[in-house]
Amino acid sequence: MTERRFTESLLFKALCIALLSTLAFFLLIYFKDLLKPLALGILFWYLIKAFNGMMEKITFRGKPLNPWIRRTVAMVVILAIGEFTVQVLVSNIRALISNYPAYQVSLGSMVEDLGHQLGLNNFGSEITDRLGELNIQGFLTGLLSSLSSMVGNLFLVIVYTIFILLEENSFSQKINLIFHAGGQAHQIRQVIDQIYGSTNKYVVVKAWISLLIAILSYIVLLIVDVDFAFLWALLIFIFNFIPYVGSLISGLLPATFAVIQHGSFWPFIWIIGSVIIIHAIIGNYIEPKVMGKSLNLSPLVVLLSLAFWGTIWDLLGMLLAVPITSILLITLAQFPSTRAWAILLTENGDIESLIVRNKPSQD
Repeated sequence: MTERRFTESLLFKALCIALLSTLAFFLLIYFKDLLKPLALGILFWYLIKAFNGMMEKITFRGKPLNPWIRRTVAMVVILAIGEFTVQVLVSNIRALISNYPAYQVSLGSMVEDLGHQLGLNNFGSEITDRLGELNIQGFLTGLLSSLSSMVGNLFLVIVYTIFILLEENSFSQKINLIFHAGGQAHQIRQVIDQIYGSTNKYVVVKAWISLLIAILSYIVLLIVDVDFAFLWALLIFIFNFIPYVGSLISGLLPATFAVIQHGSFWPFIWIIGSVIIIHAIIGNYIEPKVMGKSLNLSPLVVLLSLAFWGTIWDLLGMLLAVPITSILLITLAQFPSTRAWAILLTENGDIESLIVRNKPSQD
């Protein structure tokens, strides 16, 4: 009887989890137009807080800057950088799409010449058909659509960011009022601090690493004389936030375009080789030393997370997949009933460092 009840309990829990997961999936899709600007607002808030922290060391006449001045400057700088980046991407991608037919003709001529040299009559048409199946222009059009959507929601993103900044100061007080009766306020704040510390370190370190990779790649693209070098460098910076597949896509895009532009495979080899070397040195040696094992996420979980969030929120979902999964991991690690799920999400099964013990408050 006991074993039967245990089995029924497990089945009931599994059914509840399946139903809640399905409901959450459809809600995330149905309300994505509302949630995506909110997610961007939270991302900007993270970046503003990080930039604000960097400005704490700046002094004026021997005194530190006023917190509100620091926060305002940080907000203006981060939002201006975001707006500039999106506008540059949109204008360059539009120009690239409009010029793509000419590049496609150049590619067709190159492939036809190669086919004649090899003595293959249908080689050119077959390769052209295969490249057409890649639908590079469709990919760029989809990317442009996503970026244009971000621009359209920019005002809403700014509003969300401002209100999150305004609510930040009173958030700790609300936690105290909500959890004071159970004596859990201090523990909840510790969990929130750990979530912020982990995700903030990931975002900041990844941003600097991506910037370094983008600058080095930009130099390579200038040397090879690739059109829209700044556009490709920006895409390399953005796609580097997408683990595993991002670096591959960001390297293939400018390399493939170089073949189309120059009508030769040598630029492709130079760019791919250079990007691989840059990612190998920075991604395999510098980044692990700086970031360490702060996230400890399973590679399989990261790939599944990329697929899931990319399906429901497109490019933005893929960019936010790792931070969201990291938050989920830390949250699941706090409750005995969900720690088994947290262990499944980790790379090595170690969640002890993630668990916040209930210690007396020092307030």
